[in-house]
Amino acid sequence: MDRPLGPLIRLLAALLALPVLVPALLPATAHADAPTLTPGSHAITLPTDAPATFRLERTATGSTLHVGLWYVGAGDSVGEGVRLTIGTTPADTGCGSGAVFRPTIGEPAPLLTTTASTWTDEAEHPCGTVEELFVTVGVPSDPLDGGRAATLVVEEEPPLSAYAFDLLREPADPAWEPVDPGPSAEPVAAGATPADAPVVEPGSHEVRVRPGRQAVVGIPVDWDQSLRAQVDGSTEATVTILGPVLGEDVASSAPGQAQSWVTSYLHRNSFDPTRAGASLAGVRYVLVGLPPDATPATVTLTLAVDGSPGDGVPDYAVASPSGSPVPDRSTDPADDDSAPTPIWIGAGALVVLVAVALGVRRHRGRRPTRRGARARGR
Repeated sequence: MDRPLGPLIRLLAALLALPVLVPALLPATAHADAPTLTPGSHAITLPTDAPATFRLERTATGSTLHVGLWYVGAGDSVGEGVRLTIGTTPADTGCGSGAVFRPTIGEPAPLLTTTASTWTDEAEHPCGTVEELFVTVGVPSDPLDGGRAATLVVEEEPPLSAYAFDLLREPADPAWEPVDPGPSAEPVAAGATPADAPVVEPGSHEVRVRPGRQAVVGIPVDWDQSLRAQVDGSTEATVTILGPVLGEDVASSAPGQAQSWVTSYLHRNSFDPTRAGASLAGVRYVLVGLPPDATPATVTLTLAVDGSPGDGVPDYAVASPSGSPVPDRSTDPADDDSAPTPIWIGAGALVVLVAVALGVRRHRGRRPTRRGARARGR
């Protein structure tokens, strides 16, 4: 008498469950409920237990996606605050990474920022061609920051009309020159974050600054231009410049002054983190601060924009780099011929196991084992 096929039946049942199990294991569906980020600002909550994942959809092949993060954090901590990453899958971090760095202790409400970009100088790199990417916001290193309100800023930059990155002009490094304050500074109600920062013109502005907090104003800076920011009225004031997606843009700084880099597409190829904000044209955010133990002060912030757009202006493409229209994902076929669907995986397993079971039965009917022959001879 043949042995029961119990082990095979149990394996068969497990494989037949693949149509249910496989979708739960596939990366494409592991974060099916992840919210999608579009260009603009998105209010989020910093995670407390596990990283938060978001979808990032590309609308033009070869475009560069820039993502910035800012929040007002808790005081009394230093080092890395929150890590921001971009990848082609939820678990991947290889397309871009940035981290909040907290250099001081004692600020009651520090404005903390970081940025990441998918830019690559390889035309066919997946980070520059895949239609869907994933943004991950890590758990803050300081537990007091977990659950705080934060903002993600997203910008999609079109691809170049031809992949001629090396043909763009390398700008000269800017040199600091003192800025002469105007005879009458215009009072400005500075913001506390990029969200409420007023956008101002070049010239002198009267700004009220509180100790341990940042006073923030914005000013447009175009390609081939740089910004000088100078504070008069306090010897303790600090000045920082951030780019449109919150990357640092500081070519030089000293007490009460800061100079940005000349805005250039080429800066994105630099390993210098202070150039990250200088690779895009757009509004620069000027942060004026005082030490936590200083006294409140009304200062004069003078801003000067130097240069004019010229050879360094990138020639953006309207369509994809290959010249073909950008595919419309809404009309793509539902089935992907490049991989078997879960139901066919289960059906294939069933066919294989039936064949194995029949083979086992035939094998036992033709050639009984020695142990079986002895049992029948008794």
